[in-house]
Amino acid sequence: MNMLSKFGNLSRWPSDPKVVKSGPKALAPSDVVARKLGWFSIALGMAELIASERIARALGIPGKEGVIRAYGAREISSGILSLSADKQPGLWSRVAGDGLDIATLLWAFRHDNPKRDNVGLALVLVAGVTLIDSKAIAK
Repeated sequence: MNMLSKFGNLSRWPSDPKVVKSGPKALAPSDVVARKLGWFSIALGMAELIASERIARALGIPGKEGVIRAYGAREISSGILSLSADKQPGLWSRVAGDGLDIATLLWAFRHDNPKRDNVGLALVLVAGVTLIDSKAIAK
């Protein structure tokens, strides 16, 4: 046990769990994945909040900036939940959000959308992230 762990145990109540190990290697692999997904959600959510007009233009859905900003807020909240001690609600909210994203992108994947190729690429990327999110829940 290193010195930081000893000091960490001094500031806790007797009923609290003991700090046995600290540092990045103290996290289980599933916790590491959840933390990375949480930070990814926060970064993506910030991008959706800040660049909603550019994203809407790139996807050929002008006028939907408010929806994109709402999805950004959802991403940030999912990210914060994924970083918490109880990561499962955050991971489940990410998967639910992925489903909403896919439904929205499928709506935008119309033949009359001049940015249909961009929407197709976004669908592939969201499907990949959904797979990663689903595997993180299973662990």
